[in-house]
Order: sequence, then structure tokens, then C-alpha cells
Amino acid sequence: MNSAHKSRTRRIGTLTFALAGLFVLAIARLVTLIVVDGPKLNSMARSEHTSELELAALRGPIVDRHGEALALSAETRSIYARPRKLLAATTAADRVKLAGALAIAPAELDRALAKPAPFIWLQRRVDPARAQAVDAIGLDGVGSISEYKRFYPESGLAGAVIGSAGMDGQGLSGVELEYDGMIRGKPVAISLYHDAMGHPIVDDPVELRTSQPGAQVELTIDARIQSLAEKQLADEVASSGAKHGAAIVLDPFSGEVLALANVNATPDSVHDRLHNAAVQDAFEPGSTMKGLLASIALGNRAINASEHIYCENGAYHIDKRTIHDDSPHGSLDLAGIIEVSSNIGAAKIALRLGASRFYDGLVGFGLGRRTGIDLTGEANGLLRKASTWREIDLANHGFGQGIAVTPIQLAVAYAAIANGGLVVRPHVVRTVRDAEGNPIITHTPQIVGRAISPSVAHTMNVILRGPVNGPDGTAHRAQVENFIVAGKTGTAQMVNSATGGYFQNRHVASFVGFLPADDPKLLILVVLYDVGHAHFGGVIAAPVFREIASGAVRDLDIASSAPAPSYDEASMLPLDKIFAHPDEAEIKTADAIDDADVKITRGKTPDFKALSLRRAFQTARAIGANLDIKGEGYVVAQEPQAGMPMPREPIKLTFAENGSQASSQPAGKTRSNRRGLPR
Repeated sequence: MNSAHKSRTRRIGTLTFALAGLFVLAIARLVTLIVVDGPKLNSMARSEHTSELELAALRGPIVDRHGEALALSAETRSIYARPRKLLAATTAADRVKLAGALAIAPAELDRALAKPAPFIWLQRRVDPARAQAVDAIGLDGVGSISEYKRFYPESGLAGAVIGSAGMDGQGLSGVELEYDGMIRGKPVAISLYHDAMGHPIVDDPVELRTSQPGAQVELTIDARIQSLAEKQLADEVASSGAKHGAAIVLDPFSGEVLALANVNATPDSVHDRLHNAAVQDAFEPGSTMKGLLASIALGNRAINASEHIYCENGAYHIDKRTIHDDSPHGSLDLAGIIEVSSNIGAAKIALRLGASRFYDGLVGFGLGRRTGIDLTGEANGLLRKASTWREIDLANHGFGQGIAVTPIQLAVAYAAIANGGLVVRPHVVRTVRDAEGNPIITHTPQIVGRAISPSVAHTMNVILRGPVNGPDGTAHRAQVENFIVAGKTGTAQMVNSATGGYFQNRHVASFVGFLPADDPKLLILVVLYDVGHAHFGGVIAAPVFREIASGAVRDLDIASSAPAPSYDEASMLPLDKIFAHPDEAEIKTADAIDDADVKITRGKTPDFKALSLRRAFQTARAIGANLDIKGEGYVVAQEPQAGMPMPREPIKLTFAENGSQASSQPAGKTRSNRRGLPR
């Protein structure tokens, strides 16, 4: 009995301890769930039963450089319904009226209301008049709220630059995407709660928090010049049978893009806004490469401007291949090679220059890398390492085959010749301002590097007048009345991606030039893709350049500093003296500076005070100096001071509007065996 009692007592004690232990474990687990895992589990529970419907805020406008609206947002209404409430409070006749106001069939409305959801959209972003018609019926369970829809007042003008925005207000391409975070503002939201079946429950979607409108973007684009470029390009695409074309108008000193046009033979409003051929597509430049080759060869002293090269009377054999000229030529100097666009002359210059120096020179001009333009999707182009070039590759690269560039890369490279040798970053946005008008971003000129010296740039400026004005020039159709034009044509066979070879009757024709050549204000590039034989750059691209340039100088009120000279007059300039290094000859500034107040003394820093950006660039070009730019407007400070010894590093210039000492650059942000075709 005593033994049995003791045994029972032990069992009760053991069970008591076991139950106590389980109770302690349960308490510990409960504490863990509440204290440790509580916030996480609570968040998970909320996420299971709540969601947020985001409604786009008012996107900021996009305007051209003169304030003309190119993209705006308009208020629309979105109509919603609570099916159960609506069905309970209405008759079939009431719903027929509602369907009529919505401009849909009654059966379609009935199908929408039959969905097992407490809240549905009947129509999104409709005209306010339709929403008013629905509200006027006065049915319980139906309402509308404001949303915003993007539209483009000038239709497709500059479509690839502006880009597009989606249904929910997000940027999809172009400036709309690149600056989306600032343009879209802060969206409004509806909090939705879900029942156990996952159906949304909303008490009153009209009660929304106030949205904050997006920032205004001011482009560098000039709508007048953009419209002109698109029209002239479209006309030539149609008449030449080209598949598509691109045109760029650039300020060679500041990098501002005044026009960037893309035209397809078969327009597609969606595709044309999503794809920007001038920035995203690469092509073999053909003979436009010769201007860059000559610049690099002069800079490396691989050739003298007055030296003659034998052009083999039209056929040059190298590495079991034959390079042809369009017509036979004997001995030509550099200006002659550029004027008649001799492939053989270019090939011989490239061979003399060598792969390494040629490659480094092209990289210096910005080829093979993005320019940094503020548009999404920019391509790198194609520039293989010099170590992979065979002798025939080097020769072919001299006249622009085997290398691929984007139109914006080629425009920036030639802009360096026009502005005295500086590679400037292109941009399409001047200023971004918040809803109160305060600047968020202001873009000023950014110098990426120096491609060639000012003296080489001046030599090439004169040489490039030959194709336009010379008796044997390939670009006579690029002449602009009362203006001196410098430029170069290009025609290249298109690559057959299936075979790796070249199409015999599919070409890319181009012309790139600047004017006035004696004081460049505009750099214009025209490219026409996939044209047939005999559609040379000088035949179809040069006339487009002429029409764009003629309209642009008129719209911008650019005065000609001198009438276009005959080529005989231009060719009398002493190219060998012009090419002389600045420390070997007296610096000539008459062609670079038309401001008599600027005085230049050898070895001394000039006085930049009160000069505009353009005058500052011209002065720097004349003395062979680099600049470090801050602000915009006119020079208010410089380092080193005027009269000090010329520094090796860039001269620092501070600009400000109206003589103010404060820079306009706000804190935050600042912003590259086949037959040749010479023409």
C-alpha cells in the first residue's frame, strides 16, 4: 500500500512537471510570436489582406527651348462601380441607361457587374464629358475619380527624343524615361482591403491624398528646326526610296542638340517613339571617316598638308585585295584627297599612320564608346582593338568600312573639328524645374577631352571646304547661299548579317558639315539608310543638309560673316603654315575670334572676363588651351588671372548671368575583295 502510494505520487509529480514544462514552452513560443516575430507576421497579414492601387500624378510638361509645349498631361476621369450595391439599388432599365452613357452594350455591362468583386473599374481615363453623363444618371454604387493622360500637342514631332509614357504614368522611352523620376511627380494611391477570397474591398476611393505634380523639362530642341529637319528628311526618304533616315543639328561649342530627327519610310507611331535610330543604331560611316583620318594623321605628323600621295590611277592592290576609287587619280595632296574622296589616298594615309595611332585617334574623337547624351539606350558603335587589325583592315578603316558609328557619335566627332578640337558631351535637356519653377538640373557645356589641336582643327576646317566648293568636290549640293560650308560626304555598303559580307546594291548615304565655316554655329549630320546604287551622300544627303541649314540660319538669325569664296581663293591659304605648331609660328586669331577686345600675347593667359561661352571657346581654340567650365552666361572669374603664364592644366572659367557672381549651376547634378564607295 505504501509502495503503491509512493509510485502514484511519482507519476503525478512527473506528469505535473511535464505539464508545467509544456506550459512554459507554450508561453515562450507565445512571447516569441508576439515580441520577436510579431511585427513581421503583422506585416505579412496586412500584405495578405491589403494592396495599394497607384494612380498617376500630373506628369510635368516637356517644352522646347522657346517654351513650346511638346508633352502635356490632361485630366481624365476613371469610372468605377460597386457591383453588389449597384445591382441592389437599380433596375434593368437603369443599367441600360448606364450602358448608354458608357457607350457600351448592356450585355457587356452585365458581364462586368457579374464579377465576384466588391469594386471594379468600368472604364479608365475617359473624357470628362462621359464621366459627367454617368454622374448625371445618379445611380448609387457608381462613381468616378480624376486621373491624368499623357498627350503630345505636336503629334510625332521629336517623338524619339521626347519618348512616351505608359497607361500608369511611367516613362517608357526617351526623355520621358531618362528623367522619369522628376517628371512623374508623386502619384496618388487607393488602399484596398481584401476579403478571405482575395476580393478587394474599398470604402471610398474618392478620398485620395493630394498628388504632387512633376517637374517641367526644357529641351535644347528648337521646334522650328526640328520640324524642318523632319520634313526635309521625310521628303528625301520618300524620293530616294530609303528605308529610314536620321538628321542631327548640334551646337558644336555647347553640345546642345537643336534637332534630332528620325524618319521611317513606313511610319509607326509607337515604334517611332520607342526607338531612336540617331542614338541607338550604328552604321559604317564610309568616306566621312576621311575627315577624322586626316585630322589624326596631321596631329601625329604622319602627313603634311602640302604633301602629295600617288593614288594609283584608280586601283590599288593590297593583301590580294583591290581598293578602287570612283574615278582614276594620280598624285593628290591632302586637300585633293578629301575633295575628290579618294579611297586609295585615304588607305595609304591610314597605312602610314599605323593601327595603334589611328585607333587612339578615333578613341580620342569618341568613337567606340557612348557620347553620354542624356537619352536611354545609346549604342557604343563598333571599334575593334588595334591589335586585331590586319593590313587590309587598316586600309579599309581609312575610308570608313569595318568600323561602325552612331549618328550622334559622328556628329560629336565633327563638332570637335568645328570648335577647335574639343569633344563636347551632347545633351537634349537644358533645365529641369520643379512645380514652383526652381531649377533642379541645369546643363552647361561639358568638355570630354581634346581630340586634336586648334591648329589641326583650323587646317581641317579649310580642307573640308573643298568637297563643298572645290571644282571636283563631291558635295556641291550642300552649298548654302552667302555662307561658307565645310563638310564631307559618305557612302558605304551595308553589311549582310547573314553572310558577313556586303550587299552590292544597298548603301548608307550621309553628309556631315558645319557653317559658317569661319565661325561655326551649327553642325548638321544627315544619314539615309538602305538606298540603292548611285544614291551617293553628295547626291541625296547633301541637299537635305542644305535645306535644313538654310532654314536654321534664318530661324536663328545667324549672319554670314563673309560670302562663300570660290575654292580657288580658299585653296590659296598657306596650309603648311596653318598646320605649324603654335610654339613654332605666330598665332593667328582673325579666323577664330571676331571680338577686337580680346588681346592675345604669346605664353600669357588671355583676359576672358565678360566673354560669352562661344567667345571663350573661340579664344581657347586660338591659343590651344582647354577649359574647365562652371555656370553659364558670361565669364565673371578666371584662374589663372589674365597676363599670368599659360598653364598646362585647363583654364578655369566661372560663368554667370547678367554679371552675377553666383553660378547658375545648382547643387546636385551637372550634366561617348570589295569595292569602296568614295562619295
